[in-house]
Amino acid sequence: MSILDNIKNIGDELLHSVDNNVEDKKATDSADGRVYTVKSGDTLSAIAKQFYNDSAEYMKIFEANKETLSSPDQIVAGQVLRIPE
Repeated sequence: MSILDNIKNIGDELLHSVDNNVEDKKATDSADGRVYTVKSGDTLSAIAKQFYNDSAEYMKIFEANKETLSSPDQIVAGQVLRIPE
C-alpha cells in the first residue's frame, strides 16, 4: 500500500468520524418539542449556533431549562436539554 493510499484511508476515516459526530448532534423530537443531548465539549452558545444560527441565543435554551441548569456555563455531557422553537 502506498503512502497516498494510507493518506486517503486516514482522510476517509476522519470524514466518517465527522459525519457520525454530526449525526449524533441532531435533535430529537419529544412530546414537549425538540430535545438535545449534551456531548462532551458542548456549550450553550455552540448549541444555540447549531439550532438558531446565532450563538447569542444561548439564553433562550438556558431559560427553557432553568429547572435543571444552575448556570449557562455549567452543562455536562449526557444532560438532555429542551430546545425551544
